[in-house]
Amino acid sequence: MHVEMSTAQALLGVPYLTREAAGTVNNNAALLGLDASLGVPGLPQSGTGQTTILTGQNAAAALGEHYGPYPNQTLREMLVQDGIFKTLLDAGQPVAYANAYPDRYLDRLSRGKGRLSANTYAAHASGLKLRSREDLRQGRAVSALFTNDFWPEVDVKLPSLTAYQAGEQLAALAQDHTLIFFEFWYSDHLGHKMKREESLNILGMLDDFLGGVMHGLDLNHSLLLVVSDHGNFEDWTTKKHTQNPSLTLLVGKTINQLVPQLHSLIDVKSAVLSYLFNIP
Repeated sequence: MHVEMSTAQALLGVPYLTREAAGTVNNNAALLGLDASLGVPGLPQSGTGQTTILTGQNAAAALGEHYGPYPNQTLREMLVQDGIFKTLLDAGQPVAYANAYPDRYLDRLSRGKGRLSANTYAAHASGLKLRSREDLRQGRAVSALFTNDFWPEVDVKLPSLTAYQAGEQLAALAQDHTLIFFEFWYSDHLGHKMKREESLNILGMLDDFLGGVMHGLDLNHSLLLVVSDHGNFEDWTTKKHTQNPSLTLLVGKTINQLVPQLHSLIDVKSAVLSYLFNIP
């Protein structure tokens, strides 16, 4: 089944965002299919996929298997040593992790009890602030589900926000940082649950969110990169992950320089650094 995502489809000039549309490139945007299997048998997993994206190393090959969802000790060491957040911070560049977390989660984390995705672990280990409900209230963070309507803490009042406005909020944060990172995990959750109606709704929200991001960014001087660590959400015949390529969206005036560099998840970090610093 195909789903309309009017913002992204109009940007790319394609009727649907599918595997068949991968390879579409124009002057302002590109849709690519990046290899997420990384030459390792089995179904790609979040722990190794995210670590590969952030470090530029084949984490699945390092372990000899796809592993996840949460990073083990080997992956955590890779993220501490070579994660892109640390790389940029060591170069003196401002970086932000945009996700907002409930107070109870931040409290568990402070007591060493919170479970972290590879993305969040890399941010936390590099010293980045994990943003709070108060940051969200002040417009300095983004909820995991875009709008504030789904915030998991009861009796908490937050500003009303559409997905489009959440995208604008993320773009505003980007003005102060070399790299702004937002983790959207809910599509993976829905893929495992096979909740079709909710999946359609969340795709519409994602499209609106991307529209808000693009409206808020100066795309002459900014790059929007949307990348997944594995397939899952796109195949409604299975609750498991897939071996499909990771559909990756690039938006910006210089994307044609980056497209030839991107073939698999291993290439994401180097492509981002190339964009930022013209590093070959």
